Amino acid sequence: MKRKGMVKCYKEEEGFGHILLDGEDENLVFVHFSHILPNKGRFPNDFRYLKKGQTVIFDLVENPGLGDQAKVAHNVQIISD
Repeated sequence: MKRKGMVKCYKEEEGFGHILLDGEDENLVFVHFSHILPNKGRFPNDFRYLKKGQTVIFDLVENPGLGDQAKVAHNVQIISD
């Protein structure tokens, strides 16, 4: 099932960040650049990244016991800037 969220922060130089799940500040989802889906229109050089405030949809993968990476976003698609 696809989930919706907003990018809280993204460190482009390091290739990871966090998404606010359902707009809740305490409900963070880890995102790695390798899980952002390619899009030639948005990423012509295939360098994938996110920007703070973007709305995204993604598959939520839960890994209990991994601390701040217990929830991970896979198959991330940007739906608005």
